[in-house]
Amino acid sequence: MTRTLVAAVLLIAMTSLSACSGGAGPSTNTGPGAAPGWTGITNPKDVIAARFKLMEQMEKLMLPIDMLQVESGSDPKVLGANAAVISAMLQAVPHLFPPTTDLYDPQNETPATIALPSIWKDFTTFYSLADAAAKAADNMAGAQGKDAQLTASAQLRASCDACHMLFLRKYEKPKAQASDAAFDFDAALGEK
Repeated sequence: MTRTLVAAVLLIAMTSLSACSGGAGPSTNTGPGAAPGWTGITNPKDVIAARFKLMEQMEKLMLPIDMLQVESGSDPKVLGANAAVISAMLQAVPHLFPPTTDLYDPQNETPATIALPSIWKDFTTFYSLADAAAKAADNMAGAQGKDAQLTASAQLRASCDACHMLFLRKYEKPKAQASDAAFDFDAALGEK
């Protein structure tokens, strides 16, 4: 995990240096859509899919951090490395929410995104919450000792939940319908 973090930091640094080193000179692009790379405009569903995958990976990295609240035995180095990667990911999160990805449809049971339009109505709060979560992940990465890690892990989860509470569609259990009771499972499974 540490190698992944180091590689990501080096890649970002190299990209930043090459962009600042002059190369082809300053960009003449004046705004969105002026050149390739404005994926929020050209491929908003791809941006939504990318941020979904990023969130999914963060949840996988969060699992041992969350488990710390109910069981001991997790390797502190793994917890710290996971938290460091989560921090870097969280710093990128707001940039994966261009306004063109505001495609939530409350009438659709499976909308293109479950990110609520409130993100774009109050982007400053959304951005601040992502920043606070990144800082909480940094704190978790640097936490030393079981008590400090327990506190930091709870703060990290709370910072994630605070953002999700405001900006993510609430989970609703599926509702049973009359057709569900009449469904012929044996026929559907080929057991007749």
